[in-house]
Amino acid sequence: MVDYPEVVYWLTLVNESGLKLNLVKSIVQRWSVVEKRAVANLFDLSPLEWSTTFGLTDDEAEQVSALSDKLARQAKALDRWQAQGLEPLLRTDPRYPQRLAHILPPATQPLLLWGRGNLSLLNEPAVAVLGEQPPDEATAEFVDELMQVLVDEEIGLVSGYGRGLDRSTFEKMLATPDGRAMAVIPMGLGAFVKTTTKLETAVDAGQIALVSPFAPDIGFEERFAEARNLLIDHLALALLVLDPSQDAQARAGVALERGLPVLVRLSDTATNRSLIDKGALLLTDTGEVVEMVQQAMIDDTMLEQAEQEPLSPIPSLTTPLVLPDSNDDYALRAEDIEPIASDEALEILSMGGDVPEILRRRLKKSENDD
Repeated sequence: MVDYPEVVYWLTLVNESGLKLNLVKSIVQRWSVVEKRAVANLFDLSPLEWSTTFGLTDDEAEQVSALSDKLARQAKALDRWQAQGLEPLLRTDPRYPQRLAHILPPATQPLLLWGRGNLSLLNEPAVAVLGEQPPDEATAEFVDELMQVLVDEEIGLVSGYGRGLDRSTFEKMLATPDGRAMAVIPMGLGAFVKTTTKLETAVDAGQIALVSPFAPDIGFEERFAEARNLLIDHLALALLVLDPSQDAQARAGVALERGLPVLVRLSDTATNRSLIDKGALLLTDTGEVVEMVQQAMIDDTMLEQAEQEPLSPIPSLTTPLVLPDSNDDYALRAEDIEPIASDEALEILSMGGDVPEILRRRLKKSENDD
């Protein structure tokens, strides 16, 4: 058998197996993410091993055990997509966004993402601006100031490249010297590139990262916007509500329920007053965004260190796979903590290992400013 790259085996399992996606996710989560085995090794299993290991029916086991014949087709498709400048990010790839890996429930984590541009930005701190309407003059002035503050503090922007404030803030960030942003696209990146060349300069300059959970050739569908928004709201360290639309209120409400900082600019609307009652903060100064991002970075680092504690024994491979109940919440929850001083934060975080350099610089800068 030809020795293909690991990503070809992932693509074949996802696209050619005929299994439901939630079952494929559970198989890969157990085999590759938890037990750290190559997905390629799954292709060596007999139908009986597929059945006893993952609880497949006889027909399903026979079907997936014959997947080796489909590898060449997925390898050819991969070559075509990579020739377009697209890169696959497997769930086990170190470039895969760690916030998605740590915060999203496994059942909703994309098994692989397609990216283009400066993919290191996917693991850099960023905020999201919510709003569907074009900004008025006062909001535009505020956005100008906000983008410059974010750039000065090495904080990026995560966008859906949608209408209104979403796109105008994205374009303002790109127009700001040293501005950095990532855009989660609600369609395949191959199809997206065919619709616009407007972002090519920023891609070539390493200023942005484009990412999509959808196969490269898939066109836009309205239902993809919801999946896109889910990823944006989990990539962001804070949500900024500058336009109190119905969609922004719904997304902000969900974010508040899981403890994500939400800041609203105006309090004179019923929507924003409702969000403030739920725990959102009134945004009166751009520096407040930096403070929230810094605290969120500390929380994330402490959560990641807690995850590195020894895990309970992994179930035997002879134990059939049990699919997750869709009503279960697999998200890791962090307890609310009071803000702490920069020097104390560094001391605590250092006890658990290396502190990310960008966080160390930010804490030291904050200490010097004080």
